[in-house]
Amino acid sequence: MKKICTFIFFGTCLFCSGAGAISDEEAFRIAEQFFDQCVAKNLLPTNVPFAQVYREPFRPLKGGIDVRDTVYGKNRIWVTGQVAIKAYAGANQMSLFANTRLSQYIQTNETQCVPSLSTEQAHEQALRYLDILGVSLDKRAVLSKLSFGDKEWEREFMWIVNWEPSDGGYRYDDFLENIYSPCIGVSFSEKYGLVYFGNDPFPPPPKTTEVRISREAAIFKAEKAVPLVMLTPYYRQCRLPGFKVSGVKSAELRIAYPNWLLDPARAIWLWDSPPEETRLCWIVRFTTVDTVEREKGIKLFPPDILIYVDAATGEIVGANFT
Repeated sequence: MKKICTFIFFGTCLFCSGAGAISDEEAFRIAEQFFDQCVAKNLLPTNVPFAQVYREPFRPLKGGIDVRDTVYGKNRIWVTGQVAIKAYAGANQMSLFANTRLSQYIQTNETQCVPSLSTEQAHEQALRYLDILGVSLDKRAVLSKLSFGDKEWEREFMWIVNWEPSDGGYRYDDFLENIYSPCIGVSFSEKYGLVYFGNDPFPPPPKTTEVRISREAAIFKAEKAVPLVMLTPYYRQCRLPGFKVSGVKSAELRIAYPNWLLDPARAIWLWDSPPEETRLCWIVRFTTVDTVEREKGIKLFPPDILIYVDAATGEIVGANFT
């Protein structure tokens, strides 16, 4: 919920059903092709009570094709049958594979609460799954998560291995992770095999990772920009007036996507393609407090305001708020 306003000015229409030109029949054909490949590559379990469903012809759940939409200017299909499959039309690579039934079985079965593989072995196994799926890791990809079990992700009793882009040793801004989160990830059970696979495109690298602006200078510049953020139509559509800055919560170097929020002529309202550029920025995050006495019983959650200061030029290239 904290990022719902971000969607308004910095997201993309993720689920515009029917926006593409793909028919239900074509969407089914694409999903069926990938499902058959998964069967041929032994990526579906044979040692579960419901294993037979994976040997049957692919069939969508009741209701037909779940989603046909347009993302980044490309037609994408998302069909849920024995497994969920997401892919771009015309591409020979899935962007998502999710065996939800297996995931639920693993969580309720509790057959393996403690892993037998070492982290090194789990990493090697995840790489083998990528190889089977025909996915090569970009040289910019760095290991960002390697753990067994994650309640928050509802992936207990399985390994979770993720790779994210990194340039110049800097990580990417994760504020938009619910909207745009470039990542290659694999989740698998030691006993039952592959459960999830995701492959979201990486953005272009920044032209430079040189840092010429100090942290203190970035904070000083960002402080002057916060009141301007609160005057933008984007902020006013999401937040009531009456909040003021109470302090600096953090200031860190990360690679981010400029949205030019303070420039009405350049501000990005909706993405229709992946970010065209990235910048190494000082991301200065400010806390706020409510200065208005609201109606009895109403207590608003003070937003954080983020200002993105180009670390090489000192230019403010964007802003965001919770």
